[in-house]
Amino acid sequence: MTELDYSLEPGENFCDNFDWVTDEVFVKKEKTSIKFWDRPEVETEFNFERNKTALLDNFSMIANMSVEESTLYKKWQEWNKDLHTSMSKLPALQSYYDNIWRPQDIFNKDLTIAEINALEPYIEIVEDMTKWTNIRRLISTMEFTANPGRNVKAYVKDRITGKLLGVISLGSDVVSVKVRDTFIGWSKDNKFKDAKLNNIAMGTTIVATQPLGYNFLGGKLMAALTTSPTFRNEWFTKYNDVLCAIHTTALYGASSMYNGIKHFKTLGESAGKVGIKPDDNVYRPWMNWIRETYPDFYAYSIDATGPKQVMLNRILKEIGIKAGTYNHGFKRGVYFSIFHENGKEYLQSKISADQLKLNPIFEQGDDYTIKWWKDKAIKRYTTLHTEGRLKNETLYYIDVIGMTWEQCKSKYLNEVGR
Repeated sequence: MTELDYSLEPGENFCDNFDWVTDEVFVKKEKTSIKFWDRPEVETEFNFERNKTALLDNFSMIANMSVEESTLYKKWQEWNKDLHTSMSKLPALQSYYDNIWRPQDIFNKDLTIAEINALEPYIEIVEDMTKWTNIRRLISTMEFTANPGRNVKAYVKDRITGKLLGVISLGSDVVSVKVRDTFIGWSKDNKFKDAKLNNIAMGTTIVATQPLGYNFLGGKLMAALTTSPTFRNEWFTKYNDVLCAIHTTALYGASSMYNGIKHFKTLGESAGKVGIKPDDNVYRPWMNWIRETYPDFYAYSIDATGPKQVMLNRILKEIGIKAGTYNHGFKRGVYFSIFHENGKEYLQSKISADQLKLNPIFEQGDDYTIKWWKDKAIKRYTTLHTEGRLKNETLYYIDVIGMTWEQCKSKYLNEVGR
């Protein structure tokens, strides 16, 4: 197994410089000093004003971040908000590293093009959700949030080498997206009474490994493969519903990896009115206070759609702040792939499932997608090679564990969106 280099200069990375002794004690490598686990002081009584200040300060800090910085901050929080658990996972997390596909010598043009032509990507539906989730967190800058409702998760691997090319997750789509609903021509009855929301899915995770993503347009391959017959078949087998379309959004507005993919249509941008989620360490005291002070509301909120946002709106009301005051305002590009030539008619309940007719692109399945991608991948690689802009690094966020926020930002901020 490849040994990962955890070193970080300047300063020390906790993960690299301490060996595990017990669940609370770490011994410095090649030194005799002992470092004890830092635990925050437990607040025995809720202090309204102090917690109000902490919450509003946290909201303001996140609101002032760029979309790139905000994205990376959530990634840093993901691995460090429960450092003890993250540290305990290190052996397993490191073991996944060698499963990632890499070219033998990315600077050898003929060899690398031959390797791309030899790849045989295929979709493997996942059964071990824990492993999939950990890998997803390691290879993507976006934090992972479990999607409520339906879920189909998969690896994309090379059939020849067995190496990992990326991860995909499809889940229940959101109830209302203005540009999507307008494009389909949906009414409320179509979505709810006719249950046509069950016939579309959201691409909640579409991530290529690196260096495949940047150098070979691996993200376009992952996106195109969300339309694979493998997913359509799994959706029907698991939920007994025909999958007619995929909807997804892009972090950077209407400029994204989804542009130029024949499988997807650009519908426009979202409204950019998503509420900011504060850090757990400032949110949880408020949640516990609401639970103790308003038990009926707490019981209602945990079963509501978007329970955390419902809770946050109540917290803001309690401290005299209007709901919606803290929105990040980042607009996202909205993309839609509809598989059937008459798919809109089906989603509008004008025809039955047995009348659906696949678009020729989707009828050809993965063979078409992979050939389409390889042509683009080789063209992209050739351009980067000629211009000296290749990136050979494998993006793998294991060393974020134990970093300070400043260390994480210094090392990874320029990699966001890669």
